[in-house]
Amino acid sequence: MPGGKGAASAAAQTAPTEPVKGASRCLVIGPEKSASGKVLMLEATADGPEIHLHGGGFDNAGFGSTGWGIPTMGRGAQHGWLLVSGSSEAGTTFAEKLNPKNRYEYWYKGAWKKMDHRTETFRVKDGAPVTHEVAWTIHGPVIAWDVENGTAYSQQMGVHGRELDTWVAFAEMGRAKSLAEFREKGVDRLGWNLGACYGGEDGTIAYFEGGALPKKAAGVDPRLPTPGTGEYEWTGFLTRDEKPHMIDPKQHYFLSWNSKATGWSQEGDNARIGATFRTWLGDRLAKKGEALTLLDMRDINGKLFNALGAVDRNQAAPDFFAPYIRAAIDVSADPEVRRAGEYMLGFNGLYQDRDGDQRYDDPGLTLYRTWLEVAPRMLFGDDMGDWWSTIDTDRYLTYQSSLLLRAFQGDAAGAPLAVDYFNGRDRTAVMIDTIKSAVAEVRARFPGKDMAEWKQPIFWKYFDASLETPDRPQMAEDAPEHRLSAVMRLGPTMAPHNGGESWVGLMEIGADRRALYSVVDAGGQNLFIGPDGKGNPHLADQTMMHETNELKKIDLSPERIGKNAKSSLTLEYRPSAR
Repeated sequence: MPGGKGAASAAAQTAPTEPVKGASRCLVIGPEKSASGKVLMLEATADGPEIHLHGGGFDNAGFGSTGWGIPTMGRGAQHGWLLVSGSSEAGTTFAEKLNPKNRYEYWYKGAWKKMDHRTETFRVKDGAPVTHEVAWTIHGPVIAWDVENGTAYSQQMGVHGRELDTWVAFAEMGRAKSLAEFREKGVDRLGWNLGACYGGEDGTIAYFEGGALPKKAAGVDPRLPTPGTGEYEWTGFLTRDEKPHMIDPKQHYFLSWNSKATGWSQEGDNARIGATFRTWLGDRLAKKGEALTLLDMRDINGKLFNALGAVDRNQAAPDFFAPYIRAAIDVSADPEVRRAGEYMLGFNGLYQDRDGDQRYDDPGLTLYRTWLEVAPRMLFGDDMGDWWSTIDTDRYLTYQSSLLLRAFQGDAAGAPLAVDYFNGRDRTAVMIDTIKSAVAEVRARFPGKDMAEWKQPIFWKYFDASLETPDRPQMAEDAPEHRLSAVMRLGPTMAPHNGGESWVGLMEIGADRRALYSVVDAGGQNLFIGPDGKGNPHLADQTMMHETNELKKIDLSPERIGKNAKSSLTLEYRPSAR
């Protein structure tokens, strides 16, 4: 029976079991910044199979999100296309006013309206059946109940009822013969909020925000549930021209990483995007890049991996805080503060172990990473306890370092904070105190060692989490993994953590360069293990390639595919006569 003790219980009903994972980034370089004069495209995203379709109007290869059955991004007949999850406001949580006499009725436009509801029973092998109640209002499924306070929370999503449209959009984006077809038959058909990145053999690059994005009633606060009594309904959806889009931008490149497409677009519930958002490094590298090659793009991918933006989304380069750290160095009489500050400013933001000693190369990394935890605790803790961090607990996109930067920027921040968390103290004095505390915290982890030796152990990616040891730590953001190939010792059980996403795709878009370079750490679709306990030959053959940022070539020429094939199987379907 749905119920609970107030809003806290309702919130608990909707809390995810672990943070959302697997979002994507795309970097598209226009011909003006490319050595070959061709468009360059780079993607990194979640794990999933690779698919090559040829025939029936299809001639594309790429990544297929699990369950879709077709490439959702990759290399098409005359273009490349990549996708990222959108961060726009694509849904609304409505607070439904319940009938005190019947919790399955809610007040809507002056009358009690009945919910659709049923109880599903799931049979469990060797266990008791499990029942789950499903209820639906005019807005969408009920996701939480607060019967005690006469409220149910339902969720209206633009994608509801448009799921198959999204599948059609994926198919049409892959087989489009022009940019116009890509947009009209593909992007405009999307129900799911996605960003579509395009690069054509003719040198055109483009970005389109897709999905059914609602126009909300005036005056509602999207951060809070909207009253579901009928006065605050959606008034329609954004048209194609009202959604963010651009063709051949003047900077000759663009980067999207589940980020806001524009400064004016409304952020979704899970988006908290500030100055230190993880696009900082990719934007810097693309902006200064000239005559870029495929190898340059692979190098950019390695750096983006090593900045940890895919895993620890609170990381940001120390130079964001450089003016305030430098001021502390200049006025402090404490030699440890000055030395630690210099080390922090010398850290380039990349988690690298180039000498292979299983420790990160730079003591500034250790100090700065610790400072990013110590400084907000000291600055915000007396006013809000640990809320500065717990508010991000279940969010994929975190905001802590951006909030810290806004505090130090003061009135110069893009959106100055309304509260003086320094409590009247000089900002430089507070910076000195935070550096002192960070030094004290790190020193305790390296007893008897000089600051130059404060190099923390590298993080490891465990494919069998039961093997984790304190000297080979896993990142806190990584959910424990028990990959069957690792558990059965058919593949690597662990690897140094490169910080990257699972699938990487790289393309140069030319008529004479019809290939996709890619790697996927879990073997893509080749995850089969037979009853005899033997795995597919490709079960884990890309795992260590992925860790070292190596890519394989997927040729799209039918002649070369046939020439290089190890084996082939033809399936012929002949429907029976009616």
